[in-house]
Amino acid sequence: MEIKLFDNLKDYSLKDYFPMFIVITAYLLFRPYLMKLGGELQKREHRKANERARAEAAAQALAPPAPDEQFTEESTQSVWGRNARRRQKERIKEIEKAYRRKAEMEAEEESDKEIEELLLTE
Repeated sequence: MEIKLFDNLKDYSLKDYFPMFIVITAYLLFRPYLMKLGGELQKREHRKANERARAEAAAQALAPPAPDEQFTEESTQSVWGRNARRRQKERIKEIEKAYRRKAEMEAEEESDKEIEELLLTE
């Protein structure tokens, strides 16, 4: 079975070649712009993925550390008095609040930076 590509092309007239010429020329003209657009879209996707990864890492870094086993309520009840346990609980709450405030401030600063970038790029 032979493929007769050129035999099929002989049957075309000038009217048949003209649409093919238009499509091929348009592709060749617009290809660089399409490649550039695709590159920009890919950059945006990578930037979003990096920002998400950084946000997750920051959230994990800002999370309050797990309390040590020596400071659990069961182990300290017999050793510490009631006021010492209360002070320890209050101190842990203060530390957690500080971590939350720090995370909120950094998130707010990041959103301000994003807004500033959007305003500057336009």
